Amino acid sequence: MTRLLVFFALSCMALTACSPGNSTAKGIKGILQRSDCKGPCGKKMNCEGKVIKLEMQLNNNIMTAGNTIFARDPDNYDYTIKIEFGSAVPIELYSNIKNPANKRFVVTGMVEGYDQYVHQVCTRSYIIKVSKAEDFAVFKD
Repeated sequence: MTRLLVFFALSCMALTACSPGNSTAKGIKGILQRSDCKGPCGKKMNCEGKVIKLEMQLNNNIMTAGNTIFARDPDNYDYTIKIEFGSAVPIELYSNIKNPANKRFVVTGMVEGYDQYVHQVCTRSYIIKVSKAEDFAVFKD
């Protein structure tokens, strides 16, 4: 009986860690592989409108413009996640993101989807909207 309870508890923890309800994604692939974000153009996906946390390594895969960071997939530079900062997030927090001393960042925000055409192929892409300063951090390690 005890073994059965332990097995059941471990199974539940494993399912929770792999489910789309888990709000942390490791890299761009982590978002794209989520069952609630995977889908065709023209269709709102279940991850949209939800808060997600993205942890991403920095390796010359960042572009910036105004209040937006564009994080490119290191394996597919045609795919980009946008990270938009609201007016409550000071620019000093993310303005030096391209500094080579920075190694990774963690961002938490609301997911918004849009259709992106690259080489005449449509892909469902995402914007992470950050509204609070504490939802973005850059690390040098």
